[in-house]
Amino acid sequence: MKAITRDYLVDIVYRTINKTIALHRRAKKTACHCHSQESATDEEVLNFIYYIPWFDDKLKDFLIGNVKETTIIISQSWELEFLKKTMLWSESFEWLHGNDYFLSEAHMSSIKKDVVYLTLPY
Repeated sequence: MKAITRDYLVDIVYRTINKTIALHRRAKKTACHCHSQESATDEEVLNFIYYIPWFDDKLKDFLIGNVKETTIIISQSWELEFLKKTMLWSESFEWLHGNDYFLSEAHMSSIKKDVVYLTLPY
């Protein structure tokens, strides 16, 4: 078991989506000054966290900063699961080509039917 911070987990998300952010932006075809930037913006990181279907709401709230706690105790297996689910979402069709339909509640609900959510470890 080890203590980790919210910033540590958000940094994992940030580094992971930077590998595919250019593809995601091309698919969105939005005119945004951030596209000249190579790395993900804070808004893109928040959107990624918001839409990831494998994190429960409490974990999302922790990552976004909607709770007081800034540190949690995790196991190595929990960390590996976090890495795995983050990578899977960053490479998913929905994230990479996330237009309004693929990120709609109806479509996301169909993905979440048989999902085992990653929750905070307490």
